[in-house]
Amino acid sequence: MSMKYSLKLGKPFGIKVSIHWTFLLLIAWIVIIDIQQGLNAQQVLLSVLFILTLFVCVTLHEFGHALTAQQYGGEVRSITLLPIGGMANITKMPEKPGQELVVSVAGLIVNVIIAAILWVILSAAGNLDLQQIEFKAITSNNFFIMLMLVNLFIVAFNLIPAFPMDGGRILRAALAFKMDRVKATRVAKNIGQLFAVGFVIFGLFINPFLVIIGIFVYLGAQAEYETIRFRQALNNYEVKDALITDVIKIHPDDPLQKVADLMIHHSTSGFIVTGNDDMHGFVSKNNIIEGLTRYGKDEKVKEVMKTDVETVELNTPLQEVFQLMQQKKYNAMPVLSKGRIKGIINMENLNEFMLVQNAIH
Repeated sequence: MSMKYSLKLGKPFGIKVSIHWTFLLLIAWIVIIDIQQGLNAQQVLLSVLFILTLFVCVTLHEFGHALTAQQYGGEVRSITLLPIGGMANITKMPEKPGQELVVSVAGLIVNVIIAAILWVILSAAGNLDLQQIEFKAITSNNFFIMLMLVNLFIVAFNLIPAFPMDGGRILRAALAFKMDRVKATRVAKNIGQLFAVGFVIFGLFINPFLVIIGIFVYLGAQAEYETIRFRQALNNYEVKDALITDVIKIHPDDPLQKVADLMIHHSTSGFIVTGNDDMHGFVSKNNIIEGLTRYGKDEKVKEVMKTDVETVELNTPLQEVFQLMQQKKYNAMPVLSKGRIKGIINMENLNEFMLVQNAIH
């Protein structure tokens, strides 16, 4: 799901928090259901307030994961709230089984603490008699009891051993004590996808929302496995092993028409802009198309090239470059050695390199 159309809520602890536009669909769905059940305006507002409060708890859950991951050297870019829950974008996840286990459990502990605090407050106020509470709708009497129970449900649901839920990562971490990470991920993926199929089947007869969750879990498990398998294939290799050396170099004063012709007749993801062997910048296919549209064919390359270009060295680990390109959404990066241009590395070539290594092994 694209995170492009998200509303930024802030950046606590240096982690960007945003809410995806589809979250509005959840609010609208709740309002429609409440109105169909004949609830009045006050009850509908309480339902919406409950969902918003619940998602505060979900955000705290994700911060539990994120801040714990940072303690082990993990890198966290953002937390995004979706209709089905929260998602922490941890670009560098601790891979040691013990550390991953702690990170995976940390979010669940946050929900347990929230539920415990609510239990203490409700007990002290004498409002913890579940038998006398009406659960058909959110009211001022059951608001906090429901919040406590839902936090406990989040813990129970996330313990299901299926990616991308915490239970899948806990299972993978436990298996990784006895086997390599790729095999552990494959076993956890298969178990998770069995649960996903179960969700879909039950959802067809019980609740359509389970079908959506089942599809999300199935695809999430597959994506996790492919990512781990990809990274493993790149392990122990450096940029020089997948370097593209036949790079077309262009001059800053070349017209865009000339570069466009080169783009048409050569399969390349971008051009290094250079005077001699010193790099002046980098221009991608998108830069060329946008430049032609905005300025015309006679405009010079230097007007559309990017000068603040991130580069990598020949001996940089491929796995590290792959993570960087995923994180920054780069399709290609120039490769230097002692300040001299040596070629480029791009995602297409990384994919081909991975396929070859998988075939060999």
